Formats: sequence, C-alpha cells, structure tokens
Amino acid sequence: MFVRQVLRFAYKECYGLKWTDIDFDNGCINIERQMQYQDGIIKLVRLKTRNAKRKIYINDILKQHLIKVRQKNLESEEKYKLQRRQNQTMICNTNGLPVSSLVLVNTLSNGKIQTVNSMKYHSKTIKEKLGIDFKYHYLRHTYGTRLAELNTPTHILCNQMGHGSPIVTQKYYLAISKQGIDIIKEKANEL
Repeated sequence: MFVRQVLRFAYKECYGLKWTDIDFDNGCINIERQMQYQDGIIKLVRLKTRNAKRKIYINDILKQHLIKVRQKNLESEEKYKLQRRQNQTMICNTNGLPVSSLVLVNTLSNGKIQTVNSMKYHSKTIKEKLGIDFKYHYLRHTYGTRLAELNTPTHILCNQMGHGSPIVTQKYYLAISKQGIDIIKEKANEL
C-alpha cells in the first residue's frame, strides 16, 4: 500500500491501522497499535514502546491517495458485500475482544485481510525477479534520513519516528551523507 512507501511506519504498525486512525480533516494518522502473530494467531497488540504511540502528519498527496482508497473501500462494501462477509477474518483487538478485519486499512476490497506476512511474499518476489534485497524497514530508514537532510528539528524527527530518545534518532538518521558533505564543501568555499 502507498502508505507504507511514504511514511515512517514500522510495518507491523501499518498493518494494524484502522480507518478510524486516519484524521482526514487534520491531515494526520494516529498510531495506536500494531499487528502481530502470537502463537500462530493474528492479533492487534499494543505498540512496543510508549513513544511509538504517536500522531504522524501526512502531506496532501498521501491524504488525497487515502481519500481515494477509502472511497473505493466504501464502494466495495456494497459491490462485494457477500464476498467481504465470507472473507473477513475476526481477529483479537488490543482490548482482547474480537474485531473484523474489514475495519483495517490494509484489507483488500474483497474482504481478504493483509497481514505482516503479506510483505514477506512481496520482498521475496522483488529479490527473485529484480535481484534487490528489499526489506520493508529500508523505507522507514530512507524516510527518516530524508527528513533529517531537510533539517527537520531533531525533537520533531524523534517524535515522528516514535523514538524515545534523540540519541536513537541521531544514531540512525543524522548520519553523514553525500548531500551533507556537499553542503559542507560549499560552505567551506564561502569562508
């Protein structure tokens, strides 16, 4: 899904997203839970850390994309009503109660759930067909690095990435880059 490609979600957080987590009016997504397999059972569980629970701000392109996906989803509710009912999966919510997979953002239009294992299939296919060793986490790292290169204040970058300490953010996202070196060389020439 497009969200995974442009945001700093951990993949388990992305698969745990419900439509109610997206605030279209304010242009943000609330990260409240993650999807995990526990003893072979798909569950929505609490996030790993207190700081992982956060509000992520989205750009207009992503917002418009999500509006289109949501509209398509709403149209599918009627068009594929019987298939959706048959294909839905009841999973354990964070409160221990069952919840339909149909409330999740990553459920297909026919009602089939997409899980954290769905990404493994695509990663394997990318490696076999293109020879690229793709890991979902690389998207998150690239996003964080790009935000850092745009001089995003460390405390904001830390918040958006869900880190509890700026030390973690600095270690992984504020590294020396070619772009940073080019800026240093340019500034040195101005001295």
